[in-house]
Amino acid sequence: MALRHPSPPDRFGPIVPLGPAGAGSARAWTLRAGTCVLIPCLNEATTIGRLVADFRQELPQATVVVLDNGSTDGSAEAAAQAGAMVLTVPRRGKGYALRAALDRVRADCYVVVDGDGTYASGDVLRLIEPVARGEAEMVVGVRPLASRSDAMRPLHRVGNRIIVSFLNFWFRANLKDILSGYRVLSGAMVRNLPLLAPGFEVETELTLECLERGFRILEVPISYQARPLGSRSKLNSFKDSYRIVMTIMALLRDYRPMTFFSVLSGVILAAGLLGGSVVILDYLRTGLVPRLPLAILSSVLILLAAVFLVTGFIVSAINRRFAEMEALSGRWRAGSIDVDVAK
Repeated sequence: MALRHPSPPDRFGPIVPLGPAGAGSARAWTLRAGTCVLIPCLNEATTIGRLVADFRQELPQATVVVLDNGSTDGSAEAAAQAGAMVLTVPRRGKGYALRAALDRVRADCYVVVDGDGTYASGDVLRLIEPVARGEAEMVVGVRPLASRSDAMRPLHRVGNRIIVSFLNFWFRANLKDILSGYRVLSGAMVRNLPLLAPGFEVETELTLECLERGFRILEVPISYQARPLGSRSKLNSFKDSYRIVMTIMALLRDYRPMTFFSVLSGVILAAGLLGGSVVILDYLRTGLVPRLPLAILSSVLILLAAVFLVTGFIVSAINRRFAEMEALSGRWRAGSIDVDVAK
């Protein structure tokens, strides 16, 4: 007899809808408590109905919310017929859809999964369990590196490895898959995690924010399959890779300013010294400065390197002051004191 994976503890109960839809808004609802499955969706009519049914079967006590990001192929209707709540997010972008859901859906545990049918609902209990037990604040489903080419394009596989290596180096991490669209988030973590990314780079931002704020990340191997016939990927290999790298650079600039500005200063300083060495050698040999433009450029680059280094110190000091203020405000945020001896 096959053994079914045990359900997580009852810490995550059912989600309770609060009140009827408001006038003029067919989806003006709010959710609280429990486990919620969030499925960003853009023109996934081929897969969304089956995916909703699968997750409702795996998590009968959870509420499935489909984040319709402006679909024109009947995805929203298919999701509703399958039993999901549908939240319409007109502004295109996976990041916008996820932020809208996290603003309007309050839960103890969020399951985030792409609506393209490439992730299996059968893995969800293994992803939820570490969060339910308090072992991690975010659990990421790691896709197999040996996925078939029809499941993950070779260019995407190489790009994923490069980006993961880049992130691991700069943030001293040891992650395997930061671009996975299948993950479980703790509600307590979500309420303390700002998200600004508009598109597919939102997974990268989630990972980096967790690393920087000290939240525990656990990676769990999952299965990964090709899109079904008739389903089309919305990813643009070069455009989305560029946006992901820019997101990493922006977060590195914001959270590791000394590292970011020191490296930038070092690169510019090396270029300035390289050009300056040519000018100095010419002067020592001839007593003249025949390459005046190069001399000016080298001087400017060296000054610019100094400016960037000083900028790193200033931004780092500002960040520390804000971190201190956040720590002090968080100390009293709960609004209750167990023992008061200040009398």
